Amino acid sequence: MTAPDPPSSLQPSTDAMRPCLDAMVQRVVNDVVAAMPSYAAAPGSPRHQLLTWAAHTAAQHFLDDAEDPPSRSGQVDDLFRRLGQGEAQREHDWTAIEASLRIASRASWAQLTDFATTHDLTRPELQGLADALFDYLEHLREQLADGFALGRRGGSHTREGARNRLFQLFLADRPSRPDPQVPAGIDNETLHTLAEIAEWPLTETVTALAISYHGEPPALPESPTLLIRTQPRRALIICPAEEHTDLVERIGRSRPGLRTAVSWPVPPALAGSALRWCQRALDLVQLGVIAPVSVIDCATQATQLWLHAEPSMRQHLCQELLRPLLAETPHSRAILSETLLTWVETRDSAPVIAARLDLHPQTIRYRWKRINELFGEDLRDPEFVLRMTLVLKSSVPLWKAGDQSDFDTFRDRAAAGR
Repeated sequence: MTAPDPPSSLQPSTDAMRPCLDAMVQRVVNDVVAAMPSYAAAPGSPRHQLLTWAAHTAAQHFLDDAEDPPSRSGQVDDLFRRLGQGEAQREHDWTAIEASLRIASRASWAQLTDFATTHDLTRPELQGLADALFDYLEHLREQLADGFALGRRGGSHTREGARNRLFQLFLADRPSRPDPQVPAGIDNETLHTLAEIAEWPLTETVTALAISYHGEPPALPESPTLLIRTQPRRALIICPAEEHTDLVERIGRSRPGLRTAVSWPVPPALAGSALRWCQRALDLVQLGVIAPVSVIDCATQATQLWLHAEPSMRQHLCQELLRPLLAETPHSRAILSETLLTWVETRDSAPVIAARLDLHPQTIRYRWKRINELFGEDLRDPEFVLRMTLVLKSSVPLWKAGDQSDFDTFRDRAAAGR
């Protein structure tokens, strides 16, 4: 059953309702929480956040449909089915859900009549809004009932199980093709539902940590605010952003030999991306690209994390743009790449570059002559220099750390006549 469409004649009334929507929704939620002990939750807690978000989403959809039918209720229907499923999985009673719906209906009617009085709605206008509202609330009750029945058939869903499922979703989250119409990260419906079941508070921002270790996993603090996953030789944590400083210090004191990569704060839906950055940072330490310090701040390494996000793309661009350099002897390649990278980063004169590299200016001029012989007019093409800068910044640290794969690939292609 699809949600009923409010008549288009309601649009002037719903237009006037939009500015006070947040306050109206919050009063409805407060009435439900005050009257139902089983729904009591502190403001800001996962349960209170979920109730407020669900009520606001439904109210927003009701107003949207009054302005732009046909109904766009698919996501809202799915949200309320999930809510009903979650209530069943937490072994809550259906009678409590129905009681809360009755309270919500009475509170909504009270808000509607107050609004009608304040805005001088006519009796027919109020009747039209009331009919549409109660039809819509009945539709939402049906979605809750469907989800509740599904949850009862599926068995219980424990707090720990929800935490595991939530972390698995973060780990499985991968960026897709860039599309401004598709939000990044986990969808809010799934996130809010699982976080509420898992009793994990959804703060405004979270921070991800990845810890590398040898031997036994480190002892990590137990806290309802932390999501933790221990893997072989690595432990992963998602925590509220305001807690990460103390947590990093506590981990560092727990035992020697640990290395922790820390993301910058992100919305909870993007925690999967933050975990990826932290693990990539630890990988780049092993590759010699990032210095092996005990705490790695991903924010200061963001460029390298980005440049190494697609290794095959880096390898392709290296073969395309640096082909003349790859053909040099190992010694020539090392000194020319160092000089070229310094130049593209600074665009300084030979004496300044020489001072940075602790060399004689004439040595730099000799090297620059050879670089011009290799790349010629390309060095005067801004687009080519920009692309080459990125490839050099990502490739030179690998070469210095001993990675020979770019040169092996060049040699193999040359041997094959490509």
